[in-house]
Amino acid sequence: MSGADAAGAESRTIAGVQASTRFLLNSFKAKMRALEDCAPEIKALLRFGVDFKRAASTAERFFGSDTVGYIAIDGTNSMDQQLDLIVFYVGAFAYSGTVTFREGGVEVGAPRATDGCLSASAAIPLSEEDAAQVFGQKRESGVEVDPERLPNALMHMAEYYLAFRGISGDQAREIVLVDRTMAGDVAHLVWSTRDLIEDRRCILEGLDTPYGKVTALDLELARMLLPNDQLATPTPRSQLLKFAAVLALFGGEALTPSELVTRLGADPKWTERLNGDLLELDGQFGGFEQTSPAFKLKPGASDYWDRVLAATLAVASHVFAPEGGHPLRVKNGGSERWVTADDLDFMVLVLVRALVRKAWSDRVLPIGFIKDTNAFELVKAVVPILSHAGLIESERFPNFNSDKMLLQTNSVVNAATIPTPWYTPEIDASFRTMAPRDDPSLAGGEARVNGAFENVIYQERVYLKSYVQLWSSESTPSVRSHVFTYDRPVYPGHDHWDEVTLFNKDGPADVRIHPVLHFQRGSDLTNMVMAMLTEMAEEVIPEALGHNYPLFLADKKAKSILEETRQAYLGAVAVEMAKSDLDQQVLFSRRFRDYRSQIEGRRRGG
Repeated sequence: MSGADAAGAESRTIAGVQASTRFLLNSFKAKMRALEDCAPEIKALLRFGVDFKRAASTAERFFGSDTVGYIAIDGTNSMDQQLDLIVFYVGAFAYSGTVTFREGGVEVGAPRATDGCLSASAAIPLSEEDAAQVFGQKRESGVEVDPERLPNALMHMAEYYLAFRGISGDQAREIVLVDRTMAGDVAHLVWSTRDLIEDRRCILEGLDTPYGKVTALDLELARMLLPNDQLATPTPRSQLLKFAAVLALFGGEALTPSELVTRLGADPKWTERLNGDLLELDGQFGGFEQTSPAFKLKPGASDYWDRVLAATLAVASHVFAPEGGHPLRVKNGGSERWVTADDLDFMVLVLVRALVRKAWSDRVLPIGFIKDTNAFELVKAVVPILSHAGLIESERFPNFNSDKMLLQTNSVVNAATIPTPWYTPEIDASFRTMAPRDDPSLAGGEARVNGAFENVIYQERVYLKSYVQLWSSESTPSVRSHVFTYDRPVYPGHDHWDEVTLFNKDGPADVRIHPVLHFQRGSDLTNMVMAMLTEMAEEVIPEALGHNYPLFLADKKAKSILEETRQAYLGAVAVEMAKSDLDQQVLFSRRFRDYRSQIEGRRRGG
């Protein structure tokens, strides 16, 4: 290319970038003007302040005490190359303290680092030769290997493993804070682990536990079934129907599909579908001792959860505290197998489920506090649904594609009328899987939806989420903290699901769905959570202001420990490689891309 051609190409590139940038800036300016015009409509989605007296009363009823313990957990990971070995490091660490709910305010005890029993870390070397087996993902074009997938999966498991331990045992805390979205993790993992279970590749299958050997049916039930009688979950509809039926069979009876549909209160039009679903379930995973004309489970099927949780905790314990050997090698039957990234994902799902079960049985409160999110269910699902149900007017809402961007920008543009702390009404996590549809035939308080993907709607009445902003400057209100998100489990007796009724046409049936929504009436738990989060956001440190101070400390601790130990574990790997009598020349077969980058770097440096 000549000098003139190069100059022309550069000029065209600059002109194109300038035009695109102007378009985006003008578009955003238009949205900001729209925010000024529709400030009252957006303000109707916000709730302001906290009632500390009511929070203290709620704490007494919920926890049985006005003073409870909390634990805040965050993790970190890294990846290094040592010749042909990839060395992964993951760690999750915690700060703990007490929270006292008083009528005049919340007192948060100074966070302190927990001892070694409440940390989980591992440095794991892995050869590139084994990488495809451990964290490869099958694609149409073959196996795709993403090195970052393994440390991310390990870190997530470390955080949830530590969270479960933090609310279990003799020194259990009543509140656990994690830097994760529990609802988002579950929604993703329920489907991403399906092939692992259906293909019978899970490391947990066949493991011995005190409750018996883990079966394929155990794993499938653990993946999909999270029962709660008071919340009427699982709902007998769509993809959940067969699991609701299995739950009804745990008593040992033999019931026909027609009898099961009647007992579950499901639409009779689904009788034939249920029969086919149960036959398919038995064909894939077994577990039934009778399938015609009535279905009957084999003895012990109802203990599935005890087996899966015991196996998960045993493997997690081996990963983070191996007694010799490789932390990702586990004996299963007569052979030793790799614990894969898919296995880790499934165990994360089990641990999140365990947190919620513990929350329901022992009245503990897990909270996922999320710094950054690109979620859009508020603007794409909840607002249109509320509009269709006649609960709000939404014609003037600006067209933002992100909940956080809408709320963050609005809080700055209309800062004078948006005092902190504020929060949005808590919404059911199932809204993220809904797509609103017009249906003029429905009455007020009702709306029609489809599943956003293949008409599948996530189980309602399990998780709630809300957006919050906890701090702003008294002198300059437009200077304020970021908008964050939290989610928590739904609790019967504290949360309600009677504000809106949704209809979904699913096959032959028109199904009613009752999600939790705290729009017209709030929840006493919402107020209690906000009282605590507001106090935890008051630490006068610029990078923590308006965030969550205990989680901020846990994050700092995780990163500092990584820096302290990184050279040590890398040095240990180098020593073992030097001591080995293996001809190390075979370990120098680096990828050509890496080799070329190194040579080019040296040339530029020289």
